[in-house]
Amino acid sequence: MRRLNRKKTLSLVKELDAFPKVPESYVETSASGGTVSLIAFTTMALLTIMEFSVYQDTWMKYEYEVDKDFSSKLRINIDITVAMKCQYVGADVLDLAETMVASADGLVYEPTVFDLSPQQKEWQRMLQLIQSRLQEEHSLQDVIFKSAFKSTSTALPPREDDSSQSPNACRIHGH
Repeated sequence: MRRLNRKKTLSLVKELDAFPKVPESYVETSASGGTVSLIAFTTMALLTIMEFSVYQDTWMKYEYEVDKDFSSKLRINIDITVAMKCQYVGADVLDLAETMVASADGLVYEPTVFDLSPQQKEWQRMLQLIQSRLQEEHSLQDVIFKSAFKSTSTALPPREDDSSQSPNACRIHGH
């Protein structure tokens, strides 16, 4: 009994055609249609091969190496603007054990104005726009643009001299 039921199910599935064939009377073959089909298939094949080669060539290789020199000190460059007058600001350099490792002689305390100038605000807005666009895109040309963008200077443009504002902040920079 089951065998008959299975045969009926199998024949029913074989007869089921979700995408029926177009009758031959509706199809008209031509040389130009064949040429277009060949060009389209060739183009698709070339694009597939090219994308696969780009996929294979854009591989990131990470290399790590253990630092064996325990006696050397790590040099850290900083550039911080604090909304406080320089006379109230101090910097202590501590290690993990919270012991003083170096003096802050390499740091320069420069009185400055805390708010950005209009030119600096425009620079900040453009930098944020570029960074947000680069975070959204992940295609090859964007990776190339990002590497070129990182090599260019992204330093904050200098403030135009405006003697009407007195310094209300402290810029600490150096190492």
